[in-house]
Amino acid sequence: MRSQDFERVRGELLSELEQLVVEEHARLHRDLLGEPWSPPLAYRWIRYESPDPIGQLAAATDRLAMEWAQATSQPGFGEACRRFSELEGRRLARALAVASGLGYEPNPR
Repeated sequence: MRSQDFERVRGELLSELEQLVVEEHARLHRDLLGEPWSPPLAYRWIRYESPDPIGQLAAATDRLAMEWAQATSQPGFGEACRRFSELEGRRLARALAVASGLGYEPNPR
């Protein structure tokens, strides 16, 4: 998706992906680690002032994966992962539906 024209993906698809990353940030930092959290904190963490917001979301997901890996010893880790996985599945399904409408075809694994 990074190579796509930003104008084609900035609407509903970008919004779905953005909300997924923000929610994952909340689940990890607020719910699991007990840190103070707000949406503006998440957006600053994503570094959304970048001229490449899709690239920043991709980089944010990589950073979140590393942070989840470091949090495995936290009490409630399994439950936090389960709750986020449920949300993630719904958000990804919506994002894939929007992407499909834009002509994106996922790579078969």
